[in-house]
Amino acid sequence: MELAQVRYFHAVARHGSFSAAARALGMTQPGLTKAVRRLEASLDCALFIRLPRGVALTEQGQALLRHAGLLEVQLLDARGEVRALGRGAVGVLRIGAGPSWLSRALPRIVAELSARYPGLSFQVEAGFNRSLTEALRAGDLDFVVSALPDRSPVGLQAISLTTDTISVVAGQHHPLRKRRRPQPLSTLAYSWVLPGRDVLLRLRLEALFRVAGLEPPAAKIESDSISFIGAVLRNSDMLSFATSQVLRSEMGGVAPLFIPGLAMTRSAGILYRSSAGVTPAMRALIEAIKRLAKELGVN
Repeated sequence: MELAQVRYFHAVARHGSFSAAARALGMTQPGLTKAVRRLEASLDCALFIRLPRGVALTEQGQALLRHAGLLEVQLLDARGEVRALGRGAVGVLRIGAGPSWLSRALPRIVAELSARYPGLSFQVEAGFNRSLTEALRAGDLDFVVSALPDRSPVGLQAISLTTDTISVVAGQHHPLRKRRRPQPLSTLAYSWVLPGRDVLLRLRLEALFRVAGLEPPAAKIESDSISFIGAVLRNSDMLSFATSQVLRSEMGGVAPLFIPGLAMTRSAGILYRSSAGVTPAMRALIEAIKRLAKELGVN
């Protein structure tokens, strides 16, 4: 099995036909077909089912596709690292950022590095953990700065930098503030506005409810917009779950509710692909984030 053959296979799988893949690769369809057939012969299996229009992957083809995508990302990482070593901190850094990093730390860091390294430019994408991590693994991002999962996903390296507190939050005049010591059960009498089901923050909230022996609250409203969630809380008796940093920076008029069993600390920091190495541009970003994290103390 040769790298070129894997690249050709990946192109056919991505485009769904030999003709479309051949055009994208700038080669003839017979040449591409021959290369893929040699790959199938070396693996002693069929990778594609030929359809009246296009192709579909066999079970073996689906297995190879999972590895082929990662291999292409690793090759791109290797090429980028080798080229960057001779050029210094230049090129484009693609950064994914969680909500609190996006509003507080990252603008300052990007502005500082832009001034220091004229040959370095940035693309910044906002999001929550799962979508950012998937983009990172797919090679669409170089870094993610956000809350860190309890275990680093396969193929990714983590640098833990800060800690923060997550708790139930509500508007300043919520009825539960009048109670001396509200319990987890009492929060279920109210509606909740929460991020999507695959967001790490929500998964951690659900885990805390289950530890307390309760079913997690359903989301009356789902939104990945921190500003929207804050506005809903200010104008209703609904509840949510947020970090202390987000409260300080983006949720004026909203404050934590101290409820036993429904608060926790989390780590935040940097995620990057293990295969990427550390280019001069990446090193500059990591050092800048480390310096600012020390100064801020929390995320």
